[in-house]
Formats: sequence, structure tokens, C-alpha cells
Amino acid sequence: MQSDRCRPPGWHRSSSRQPEETRVKTGFLLISCAAIALLAARGNADEPKLLRVCADPDNLPFSDKEGGGFENRIATLLAEDLGMKVEYFYWPHRRGFMRSTIKAKECDVLMGIPKGMDGFLITRPYYRSSYQFVSRVDRDLDITSLDDPRLKKLKIGVHTIGYDYNNSPAARSLGARGIVGLTGYSTFYTDENRPDAIIAGLAEDKIDLAIVWGPIAGYFGKQSPVPLSLAPLPDVDQSTRTPYAYDVVVGVRKAEKDLHARIDESLERKKAEIAAILAEFNVPLAHAPAAAATEGQPSVQQASTTGHGTDKLLASADEYQGWKWFHVYCFRCHGVDAMGSDLAPNLRKSVSSEGLITHDLFLKTVLEGRQEKGMQSWKELLDQKQIEQIYSYVKARSDQRLDPGRPHRATAAQ
Repeated sequence: MQSDRCRPPGWHRSSSRQPEETRVKTGFLLISCAAIALLAARGNADEPKLLRVCADPDNLPFSDKEGGGFENRIATLLAEDLGMKVEYFYWPHRRGFMRSTIKAKECDVLMGIPKGMDGFLITRPYYRSSYQFVSRVDRDLDITSLDDPRLKKLKIGVHTIGYDYNNSPAARSLGARGIVGLTGYSTFYTDENRPDAIIAGLAEDKIDLAIVWGPIAGYFGKQSPVPLSLAPLPDVDQSTRTPYAYDVVVGVRKAEKDLHARIDESLERKKAEIAAILAEFNVPLAHAPAAAATEGQPSVQQASTTGHGTDKLLASADEYQGWKWFHVYCFRCHGVDAMGSDLAPNLRKSVSSEGLITHDLFLKTVLEGRQEKGMQSWKELLDQKQIEQIYSYVKARSDQRLDPGRPHRATAAQ
């Protein structure tokens, strides 16, 4: 239907014929309206489409609101390759980050996602890094193992939150070896708590050794006023089954299948430029686990089955669904594979015979939350059956019936 401004004076909807002068004017105005519409469409087509990215506004070396992080740089690189323009929605990496960003459709893309997470489409990995032992060169510690007996006598710094340092993966591995009394550095970044504080602690002799995620260790270690040495932790700590090396991917909203495919292709085309950006930020890279075990160090895949004789990633229907719900709603605080994080405890231990969380208490806590601990109620997002499925998954992990990693669902034949 034509708009009124495109209709000439004297034209009436009920008229079967129009004066010749009016018909001429009508033709001219219709052509003018069509031309205007064509130009407007062409103008919109010339404008680059937006690559909508959610990121933390204060989380260097990954991202900040000035675009100074390496994830900012890589997002821009991909956008330019795709003929797009980056638009950011900034939200701090806190409890509810996923729900407030990509789940709320504030963006289509999340950078820096550990491979194996569910809830969105994931691309090919664009880098792999691992936690690092960081120490002063002039101390000549050369720590390369969590089993080094000297660790019991060192002041060790780890990233954590609050006063429960056992939330940290590093603290968990060390605690299993009787190493306690760690120095915690908050990951709730404020004007007082900065991401480089743990590295500064080494330079200021407040700690002897730090265990830090690779990109943070490399970036701030390079800026340290005293020379520092970095050594990677093993891919997996065999004593606690805690992973310390991760493939990192781009997460794309499930509805954006075409965008996902295009980003995946762009990552392949731009891998040399991405490698250059990572090198500029001094990100220590880890090699993918070998298909076969090397002497003294089994691969991650082999470690999950060696000595069991069964498929330790085979999950029941409820366990598999629980794994999916967990990695949509719970992983951000409780860690990938329910192993805990700097934000919340290791649920595998909590629901074990050594823990205090019974089946009924687990359900009650998820439904009602624990406001005093900063945990929200999930009853608006999860029903009783979904919470039961999450418990089934966590309990399977706790009982060591499921190994770390992406499980697969049992079939009727199995």
C-alpha cells in the first residue's frame, strides 16, 4: 500500500479514472517514491552489519571498555574479515553473566569460552593455554610439579574470592597434598583489587610462588619490574582429576547458525593474525593433548579410562540432561565439570560422603538460594525435575562414575 504522501492531489480510492494531468503526476511521484525507497535500502545495505559481542568492561588482558584486551582485538579482527562492525554489551564476569548477556539476547557472541561448555554453538579453538607456576627468576625455584615437596614450605598465591580459599582449583589440588595456608587474591576486580595484584605480590616478596591462569600470568608477568619465570601445570592433575589446560573457543547464540559458520571459517583464515595478537600479549600457549600417552604423562582422554575398563563418559539420560543444565546455569560459579571455581565450592566434594550436602538439602538450596553466600534462588528458571537431573550429574561426578569432559548419552543397547 502506498503512503498518503505518495498520492497526488485529486486522487481518490473510489475513482475509476483520473484526469490525464493527475495520471502524469501520479507516475512521476510513484517513480520518485520508488527511487527514494531504493536509495534508502542501498544506504542500509552499505552499512556494515553488527557483530554483537558481550564482554567484561574491566578484565585485562582479556577485555576492557576501551577495547584494550586481546579478546577485543580478536573480535575486531574477525568482524573486519566478515565485513561487520563490533558492538559491545559490557557486563562484569559475575554470577548471572550468561543469563544477563547472551541468554538475554544482548549479544550474539562471547569470546574466550572454554571448550566443552553447553548452551550455545562453539567454534573451533583459537588458542589453548594452561595454568602456570610463576616465580621470581632470582629465587631459582624451578617448580614444575604439584608434587614438589618444597611447596609445603613456600608462600603460595592463588586466585580466589572471600575467605574460602578452598574454592580455587589450585587450592584444591594443593589441599589434597596437605598444602594449606595459601594467600588468596580476589577476582572481583575493583579499584583496590586489580588483576595484576597476584603478580605484584611476587615482585614485592609477599609470596614465593603463584599459580595463575596462563594469559594473566604471561601478560602481567611481562610487565613485572623483576624478571619472572613461568612453567605450565600438567594438563590434568591426576590426584584430584582437576584440569589445568583448556581449549578456548568463541560461543555463538544457537539461533545464529550462519554467523557461527562464518566465524568458524574466519578463525581459520585469520589464525596467523590471531597468533600474532596472542604473542603480543605474551599468552603462553599449550599443545593439544597427544593421541597417545607420552612417558610418565597420560593424555587427558586416556587418563579418563585407564584402569577402569569401562566408558567413564557414558551417562544415563538424567545424568546427561543434568550435565547440560549444569553447564547452562551452574558452571560459571561452580566450575566446568562441577570442580569448583574462585566463586563457589567444588560440588563433587559437597555431595560426597565427606560433604554436608544431602540430596534434599541440594534441592532445597537450589530452589531457595543462599542469599548470605550470594547465591540466588533458581526456582524461576529450573523446575524440580531439572534440579533432580543436575543432582544426578553432580553425584555421578562425585562418585567417579563420570570422568571430566563432555559425556555422551547411553542408548537402549548400552
